[in-house]
Amino acid sequence: MDILAVLRLLGIIMRPFITAVIKPTLECNIDCRHCYHTPEERSSERMSISTVDALFGMLSEEYESVWFVWHGGEPLLMPFKFYRDAIELQEKYFGSGSHRVSNTIQTNGTLLDRRFVSFCRDKKINIGVSFEGRYNDVLREKSNLVREKVDYLGDKERIFSVSATISSKTASKQKEIYHDFRDNKTAVSFAPVIPAGCSACGDTVPDAGEYIKASIECYDEWLFDRDVRIPLIPHYLYVLSALGEPAESDCAHNSCLTKWICIYPNGDLYPCGKGCPGEFKLGNIFGINRISDTFSAYGFGKIVAGTVERRKKCMAECRLYPYCSGGCSIDAYYESGLCNAGGDSCRIFKAVFGHVLSSVEEILEARSDLSRYNKFVRDAVIGKLINPKIADH
Repeated sequence: MDILAVLRLLGIIMRPFITAVIKPTLECNIDCRHCYHTPEERSSERMSISTVDALFGMLSEEYESVWFVWHGGEPLLMPFKFYRDAIELQEKYFGSGSHRVSNTIQTNGTLLDRRFVSFCRDKKINIGVSFEGRYNDVLREKSNLVREKVDYLGDKERIFSVSATISSKTASKQKEIYHDFRDNKTAVSFAPVIPAGCSACGDTVPDAGEYIKASIECYDEWLFDRDVRIPLIPHYLYVLSALGEPAESDCAHNSCLTKWICIYPNGDLYPCGKGCPGEFKLGNIFGINRISDTFSAYGFGKIVAGTVERRKKCMAECRLYPYCSGGCSIDAYYESGLCNAGGDSCRIFKAVFGHVLSSVEEILEARSDLSRYNKFVRDAVIGKLINPKIADH
């Protein structure tokens, strides 16, 4: 009998799911111009395996399933032994080969090697590479090296995806970046730079209007590309959301509070991995008995109070509120203030998701020839038509 079954037998009710962002180091081997963390925050402190042990123990006792996102800084600055020991601990607490956990490591790709890639394949760890294709030099360094790593992953492993961060200089270049990864059959997601950390005092944040125009053009091309073999994120998730599928949209547009936790190298806990300001700190892993204790912390109360105020305004003013839950609180904090919507992230979502929603509604109403659309959209629409009882918003 597995751990979950034992707990249920004992009448212990567990929370269903949480995402845990683990930042084992804030140090990095390159200087991305848009990093959430300023150079002053990038200490050399490394997470101890005892911190990982404490986190896993608490999560395994309180949550049925956990998605672990290994982040940073650059997480691959940690020695290979750290990840080997961490996954052994994970298997100890959750069970070997358990469906209770999934893992993603988000890296700049420069330090990937065959041993680590093989380890990820064996342990079913997805590798997320931060990379903007032909425009990688705009925000990052060592682009040729990362291209080699991405090409290797594409040729050999197929256990990875790419996250492309869109800046002021690439806002209009989204189709070109999409073409890079479409042609290489590499799954890609787009997200705009937000004015946090290094971006707060730079010129990397894209113009919202320019971003919107290019994002919609990119979606329209993907929508009608019958030969495409990759989902385009977040657009594909927007399609699912527009169809009423029980799936969350991108991380910035769902109700995430109490569903995410982030741990820093020293064990400090925050509600989000986006470089949260200190006022939202939830405590330290060694100062609590349960993860849910953090949701009664003063810092969590502050972010909840501002979020509730913002959501009340959104509910009263915006028809898209059911699809975004008022947007990301950290994005709002940096763009327009925690209590207010209407920043660039909000404008972008309204325009891009609104366009996707209209296109999906048109497809459903016209019952048009689905062969015109890519396989991802076709399959999603067919699923909706076959099972119309899927909950609509």
